[in-house]
Amino acid sequence: MHIGSLEAIAPTVNFASRASAPAGTDFGVRFIPDCQLFYVVSGRAELRLSGQTYPIQSGECVYYGPSSATLLTVLAPTDFFSLHFHWHHASPAPVHPGHRLRYAPPETLDDDRAPLVRTTLDLPPFGEVAVPTLLRVSGLEPLLTRMVQEYELEQPGYALALRALMMQTAAVLVRQHVGSRPAPGASGRIEPAIAAMQAEPARSWTVAELAALCGYHPIHFAKLFKQEIGLPPKPYLIAERIKLAKRALLQGDKAEAISERLGYASIHHFSHQFKQVTGLSPSQFRLQGAAFDA
Repeated sequence: MHIGSLEAIAPTVNFASRASAPAGTDFGVRFIPDCQLFYVVSGRAELRLSGQTYPIQSGECVYYGPSSATLLTVLAPTDFFSLHFHWHHASPAPVHPGHRLRYAPPETLDDDRAPLVRTTLDLPPFGEVAVPTLLRVSGLEPLLTRMVQEYELEQPGYALALRALMMQTAAVLVRQHVGSRPAPGASGRIEPAIAAMQAEPARSWTVAELAALCGYHPIHFAKLFKQEIGLPPKPYLIAERIKLAKRALLQGDKAEAISERLGYASIHHFSHQFKQVTGLSPSQFRLQGAAFDA
């Protein structure tokens, strides 16, 4: 399912709820009429889809569309958000998906003739991007909370507010998914170095080590890296660390733990570098994020 450009979408939120379910709950083998995000706040669940099983832990969500039969099962007492939506629809007014659900026999889940249909969209300069089935996305819970509030209260303009929140949610989902991929323009020449720094951001990579991964002399590698990325290797690695730190701060992680996890020798060094890059201390950044989400 190709939905075109991310910038051109006009989504409609059809249903938004926050609920809890005991272990053993399942929602039946079914085809949905739209798309769904199922986000686990706490607990544990799993999704069966196109012959695959996806475990869903706290802070993770699954995404799927109308093309395949699904079975969501709660494995432990679970608090979750459920969001049904269309990526693009003329009207922002919600259309509840309940009466258009189609239930199917269990064997439908293992039907090899029904392969998983990926949702793809155009995202310059990355090109065509596929939305993963299983995602871990920071900053999603406040957006989902606001959508549930808008959906339940139905205040004037709520349909447009839901559309705006869904557009923001789509941007967060795609941005963080794409952010885990090698940078555009990296081509095959320096991609091993990019992948290594993203995989091990806490490591004190030297230019020589990175150049060796790509098969270049360090001087040539450093020149090539800056030409394609716009930054030398060290500032790029710092930017990757700070990007991860920002996500962790908004998720509530302590600065000391983030500092240690990202390879900083001290919390002072981490805080100093964080402020150099963002203009804010870690605590100021966390407070600003909390105020924005309120």
